[in-house]
Amino acid sequence: MNPCRFASTVLTLCLLAAACQPAPASSQGALKVLAVETFLADIAQNVAGDREQVGALIPLGVDPHAFEPTPQDVAKIAESQVLIINGAGFEAWLQKVLANTGKQNQLIEASAGLKSRTAREGEAAVMSDAELADAICTTAAGPAQAVTAGTTSAGAPALPAEAGLFTLALSKQSDGAYGGFFTYFTEEGGQFQVASGVGSTAVLKADGSAAVAVDQTLPLACSNQAVRRADIIRLDAGGHYVLALTAFPESSAALLIGPAGGQHHDQGDPHFWLDPNNAIKYVETIRDGLSQADPAGAAIYAKNADAYIAQLKELDAWIAAQLKDIPPERRLMVTNHESFGYFADRYGFQIVGTIVPSVSTEASPSAQQLTRLVDRVRAANATAIFLETGANPQLAEQLAQETGVKVVTGLYTHSITAPGGQAPSYIAMMKFDVQTIAAALK
Repeated sequence: MNPCRFASTVLTLCLLAAACQPAPASSQGALKVLAVETFLADIAQNVAGDREQVGALIPLGVDPHAFEPTPQDVAKIAESQVLIINGAGFEAWLQKVLANTGKQNQLIEASAGLKSRTAREGEAAVMSDAELADAICTTAAGPAQAVTAGTTSAGAPALPAEAGLFTLALSKQSDGAYGGFFTYFTEEGGQFQVASGVGSTAVLKADGSAAVAVDQTLPLACSNQAVRRADIIRLDAGGHYVLALTAFPESSAALLIGPAGGQHHDQGDPHFWLDPNNAIKYVETIRDGLSQADPAGAAIYAKNADAYIAQLKELDAWIAAQLKDIPPERRLMVTNHESFGYFADRYGFQIVGTIVPSVSTEASPSAQQLTRLVDRVRAANATAIFLETGANPQLAEQLAQETGVKVVTGLYTHSITAPGGQAPSYIAMMKFDVQTIAAALK
């Protein structure tokens, strides 16, 4: 289970051994409320109104994907009584920080209950079998690392999380087949391409459980002749996994560890807020969480939430009106990374491609991925590539030179601005972005 994907909408996280309850609010309702992102703090402040002051952990203008909490940030979290996060894996660093605070927080996951989108046909995240096989062969072309698999789960060697090709030395089992154990750690989604020799079969088990289902089997024609096929097997994100490879007829097996270009979207896109209708769900979740922490203020939170939801519904209608004159054939978006999927789904756009092949800005594209992006942009006749504030424009400018698209910079997606700026609130941020997108595509 992804450590940042929580089962309940609002929960009390007890980091002490003893049972604990949410800290009571004062008679004035003065809770210490902290939201991780600035846009989330603004949404929460609209719900809290004058009763609470909501602070933001990440400074204005800082990319949450690249955020590294300092000891001062950890102290802020520890001092808060209510912590509001986006969730859905967006705050990948949170688990360790919470473990280090040594105290309780009431945690509100704003996106709880929302379902991650599935990439649609024609989007860059949906790769053909040929493209995926090519990406796997690219990974397999690197030098193989020799690893001796453990004979028991307790002696399982750890494999690095980065993509690579491994040659595993296996031990003979009681049934005459070969197998072994290894450990894998990932924070953002385990993806395994189990590549075997001719006639081999592989069974992958996690933590002693039943065999993990194979998602897809691909025939390969890689230059590395040790790699004959790839069984693509995925595990939920986060944590340590002790895995067993069994049923090999030979004493060694090739193992590819991903991600292998294009499968990143299966970890889920956390950018729900770029559709105002999802922001309405955020408001409802925050309203319920604050009411749980401060029951005396529940009526105030409900009234504020209703008023703000009305504004978000007006925003949704305003966006549709701003975009109505863009013809379907021009509703094509090329973006810096995978962030506008929910926006595209709501307002009838197609994500032709992304420079960074991930829902995170921290990933890097390969040369082959950039080549495929150039081909996609040309085939779709896309006219613009959209970059967020702070994004490095170098690859976008290279793409523009090769395809003739124009580069549109300065979108606000992960942070609002200071008062007086172009996007001092969530609603202002959305309006600025929509006006920028509309101007570029009409």
